[in-house]
Amino acid sequence: MGERLTDLIISENELREIDEYLAKTLIDSQAKHIFLVDKSGQLISKHGPATRSAASAIAALSAGVYAATNELARQIGETEFTITFHQGNENNIHISLLTQESLLIMIFDNRAPIGAIRFWAKKIGTALTPVIERMANQAPMDFGVDLDKELDLDNIL
Repeated sequence: MGERLTDLIISENELREIDEYLAKTLIDSQAKHIFLVDKSGQLISKHGPATRSAASAIAALSAGVYAATNELARQIGETEFTITFHQGNENNIHISLLTQESLLIMIFDNRAPIGAIRFWAKKIGTALTPVIERMANQAPMDFGVDLDKELDLDNIL
């Protein structure tokens, strides 16, 4: 069987639990945006005014930044860097590893101190890690078809 992009299987209840927590945290933290993504860059949950299209682009690019940063870590003898932070004139983006399957992306304006951003990222991680790990441990659905083999679609039914 081929390698899957992600091991996360998300139920409606788990997604609702994540969404409710992140919606409240967006308000409490005064972040502009909070995204939960898998490490392949697939958007799991978005909170903030970004469109779905913009959020998907940010998710994919952030996963790429995370992967590139981890390759830099390996090149200098580190296992990985779990946090990436970019500071701009108006906005800052904080990308952190929540689990081996997921990344948290938080965008704050430039008035937020880095300590506050890290506090909220840790708080989110503590709350959501058990949910994400539960999702990662669910067995994948088996439809009785090996998708890695060439399928004769005309003869499936």
